[in-house]
Amino acid sequence: MSVAGESDMSQFSFSLRRGGLVPATPCLSVCILVLEHTALALNCLDSLRRPGALPPGTELVVVANGTPNDQLDALTAHDDVVLVVNDVNLGFAGGCNQAASVARAPLLIFLNDDSTVEVGCIEALVRASSTDPAIGAVGARIVSADGTLQEAGSVIWRDGLTTHVGEGLSPDSIAFQESRDVDYASANGLLVTRRAWDAVGGFDERFYPAYFEDVDLCLSLVERGFRVRYEPQARVVHQGSQSTTGVYRLFLLTRNHQQLVEKWGGVLERFDPRPQKDAGPKFEAAVRKAASRAASRNPLVGVAAPPVATPDRAGAPVPPDPVGAAEALRAEYFSYLEQRVADRDRRVTTLETYLSGLWGVRFRRWVARYVMRWRW
Repeated sequence: MSVAGESDMSQFSFSLRRGGLVPATPCLSVCILVLEHTALALNCLDSLRRPGALPPGTELVVVANGTPNDQLDALTAHDDVVLVVNDVNLGFAGGCNQAASVARAPLLIFLNDDSTVEVGCIEALVRASSTDPAIGAVGARIVSADGTLQEAGSVIWRDGLTTHVGEGLSPDSIAFQESRDVDYASANGLLVTRRAWDAVGGFDERFYPAYFEDVDLCLSLVERGFRVRYEPQARVVHQGSQSTTGVYRLFLLTRNHQQLVEKWGGVLERFDPRPQKDAGPKFEAAVRKAASRAASRNPLVGVAAPPVATPDRAGAPVPPDPVGAAEALRAEYFSYLEQRVADRDRRVTTLETYLSGLWGVRFRRWVARYVMRWRW
């Protein structure tokens, strides 16, 4: 294994190690991020190594995003991997951008470490991307371990929130088996052409550490004239690691959704209004209508040919201050928690006041009835 590059800063350092079995001129780069544990990533890599899972000339790029040292040995033992090791977590967008910067192929596939690919998945993504030079990204059909459908492409609503098409359908469902254009596809089993990636500059790292960066990427691609597709023949099995707590996940979703709305502003007005999720058949009908609209006429398709950028990818880029970003996020999270506590206290006080007033009314009525009986 050869060391391809190393960088040290006062607050951040990384190393890059290119295995001896990595192809010199790959046709495809699969990019995987790892956080605290490597067991899931090793399963993911094993699924990619199965016969027929990858086309010849594929490189595997793994970014260890602040992974503990005792977990790294399992990754460094593989000679067919390009391994980037960061001493801090750059977030999903930052880690993926770093992986793409060291990847050498004209096609990039981003894959979660808690996922595995079925044989034929990668080939289907590549084939779909080659049908039209305007296609910038292709998303997979994502299913859970029991076969339940998680996503067959996704729709974006006017308020910036999203819905996975077909989510929750049973394993034997044959719905959504046609390729089509979509508003966006999740960055798990997502192929992005290098031409499209360079045109939009990759993921926006303002969505640190995670959530909504893939929505933003697809909006950027379509705005620049690229198409985003869903390919049902490309199947990814998503295990779901549940790496964050429910409260923290809600905080990140709320925070980054607001950033998406602030960034795209009036552009979101071109999408359909979001229906109430508890509306039953009406909700499902609205999702199908929005998916059909995206398949036939995406509201952001541009008229100008997307430019082709040629950035220097000699080494991995370094975010300006990843430690500072983490500290700022921590402070924002604490403020969010304090606000939740304050909101809860206000609700409790309101309830107590209501109950106290209710008891007072009942007591006065009881006294009035008692007095009236005594007088008679």
